Amino acid sequence: MLTKLYHTNTRLLRYLILPVLALVLTHLVAYKKLPFDPNYQFPLLTFSFILLICAICCETNYTCYSLLKKRHFGHLTNEPSIARQLLISSLLTAAVFGTLVYSINYFVFGIVTPITRFLSSLLVAELIILLETLYFITRDLYLSQKQTETIASVQIWQIASGRKTQLVDETDIAYLYSQAGMVYLITNEGKKILTQFSSFNDVKDTHNLDAFFQVNRQYLVKLHAIDTVMKEVNQKLQIKLSPSAPEIPAAAMISRYRSVDFKKWLAQ
Repeated sequence: MLTKLYHTNTRLLRYLILPVLALVLTHLVAYKKLPFDPNYQFPLLTFSFILLICAICCETNYTCYSLLKKRHFGHLTNEPSIARQLLISSLLTAAVFGTLVYSINYFVFGIVTPITRFLSSLLVAELIILLETLYFITRDLYLSQKQTETIASVQIWQIASGRKTQLVDETDIAYLYSQAGMVYLITNEGKKILTQFSSFNDVKDTHNLDAFFQVNRQYLVKLHAIDTVMKEVNQKLQIKLSPSAPEIPAAAMISRYRSVDFKKWLAQ
């Protein structure tokens, strides 16, 4: 979703900036007159051709960048790839810009572009494409970092059972149950999985349990796994867990000493 939004914003920026850019280049580079100068007439034809050249160069560079990025499996985040992209963008811009400028001037205006004027215009074009390419690279580096942070924020539990290792997304865990030196993991679907841990302390050594609450020695529960909370005598609480799992009691008692912390946890 974030990637799609940024690509949409890239298109919008191009559509908004290109006419403004063409307008500036028309007056400062080609026409060399401003609206308040004597005998000023808006150079519509020159503006149109400069806008066309800018659009073709920028779109060609964007297509080239996208193809090279796809070739590198969506990542242009290392220095050799970035340097290669900048070099290709520069050469491609020179070729496309030179072809367009000489063709338009010769076939439309009937003149041959002087080499000094061409080189100065090419320098401006290269600078524009450089800024565009650097924007693409910066955008993709930012998106890559965000995706890495998103992946890292999802904790994957590796449950070892004999020679097999099962991967469980933390979001799929409802609660943990400990009995006789064994810790079971109960999923949201009610599946019971025997883990390699012998106690909750072993679990805490390797996993972040901020989303869990230890109601007693046998249960570490998540909020969404609590179905009902009932008051018992002596300020004790009893919770009913959902889903239920084979051979694991669906109800858990909370002592009066833990009940205060439990209520605070519920209120968060």
